[in-house]
Amino acid sequence: MSVTRKQISPEARDTYVITSIQSAGIADRVVGIIPYRSQLIKVYEVHGSVAGQAGTLAIERLQSTEASSEGDHVVTGIDLTATANTVQEGTIGTTSDMHIFSAGDRVGTHVNSGAATSCANMVVSLQFRPCD
Repeated sequence: MSVTRKQISPEARDTYVITSIQSAGIADRVVGIIPYRSQLIKVYEVHGSVAGQAGTLAIERLQSTEASSEGDHVVTGIDLTATANTVQEGTIGTTSDMHIFSAGDRVGTHVNSGAATSCANMVVSLQFRPCD
């Protein structure tokens, strides 16, 4: 009996994923708490129904007592009017190390512009890598 080993790509090693599932009423919300100092390395979003009006989603780093919509926008411009059931990859900003989260920071979604009243069945996956 032979065993075939699959190599794990270096970018996927030692990472964890926080996933947000919002069925309707896409809104600003906290989607996870960071367990230890980590770097946001990938962001994916998909929705089943498009927003009926222009709307974009941001991913936020929330520190201390910051409320949703008051944090640092690590990712902006995820298009909520993009074709339904099509995965989008967000562009992560690296200015001032805002993509680095400390233990206890929260990560959230924020309707950055426009509205998302008819956007539904949205899934956002956030991949993090622990920092040394």
